[in-house]
Amino acid sequence: MRFMLIVLGLMSCVSWAAPGSVAVLQYHHIGDDTPRVTSVTAEELEAHFAWLKENDFTVLSIAEIQRRFAAGESLPEYTAAITFDDGWRNVYREGLAIFKEYNYPFTIFVNPKLMREASSQYMGWEQLRELQKHGAQIANHTNSHWHMTWRYEDETEQQWRERVVADVLDAQREIDENLGEQPRHLAYPYGEYDVALQTLLQKHDFIAFGQHSGPWTSHSPATAIPRFPASAQYANLETLRTKMKSLGLPITDYEPEEMLVSEGQTTPSFTVSVATTEDFNPGQMNCFAGGEVLQPEWDGNTFTVQLEQPLPIGRSRVNCTVPSKSQSGRFYWYSHPFVRADERGRWPD
Repeated sequence: MRFMLIVLGLMSCVSWAAPGSVAVLQYHHIGDDTPRVTSVTAEELEAHFAWLKENDFTVLSIAEIQRRFAAGESLPEYTAAITFDDGWRNVYREGLAIFKEYNYPFTIFVNPKLMREASSQYMGWEQLRELQKHGAQIANHTNSHWHMTWRYEDETEQQWRERVVADVLDAQREIDENLGEQPRHLAYPYGEYDVALQTLLQKHDFIAFGQHSGPWTSHSPATAIPRFPASAQYANLETLRTKMKSLGLPITDYEPEEMLVSEGQTTPSFTVSVATTEDFNPGQMNCFAGGEVLQPEWDGNTFTVQLEQPLPIGRSRVNCTVPSKSQSGRFYWYSHPFVRADERGRWPD
């Protein structure tokens, strides 16, 4: 499902204008007694919201951003969206006062089956209804937070498709029945997707969010929208502020389209094409794979990055950044996700 995006009027503009870019922040837990890797404290979250306000960010709902992109409308110079995955009960307990104070729109992606099975850990419909009064939209995170791309043993492609669609639509139905009809937005559990899954979601009118970083622009595939993690070490405003002000590359194509690489494919490459390089110097682009710094090879408006160190088993990503010529202190940002499977075709949560 290669996407070739037509940038209307782009090449006819008298001067280059970077595409409207949205920093979508991804959170999970709010608290200091939960796993730090997926947690932000209430103090850190309040500091993030205060920073957005002090730096003249416009915070919009995902639905409003989706509408503006579809209509070809412009976005404010600094635009952000706020998301929480899983619907943990501590988001209500620790976040309610902050949500009331700032009145920002935000999205909570929930798993209805887990809400029923572990009600002491997850918010219930009553808490979610209250958060709706203070800016929340409630969206789909599947029924039970499973690896959506995994097939069962001896499961056919058709059986897998039917299982995925039933799970997603059942979760959406339960959300809508309890909270009123909600936008068809989905966050992939673990940020994992493949082309077959993207096609299924697109057929049922969903847009979907991953966990690879970078700004959301009109160039982003509608079923592979990036988000910036904002918990743990990523909660530090000294580094997070650069991400929140980043710009999205005007991407027209990329390959491979699949995240998954085989256990034996240890050092893959990827190739990205952009509409123009007018606002940045390609020679200044750096790509980062863990602690490794890679220099992309450019051929016209297309660059290729070849990994040199083996990917670990599991999820990883390569981030590429390059400074803007026209907007001092802002960087274009692109993230390419990978999942390397083990010999059984599996990987850790």
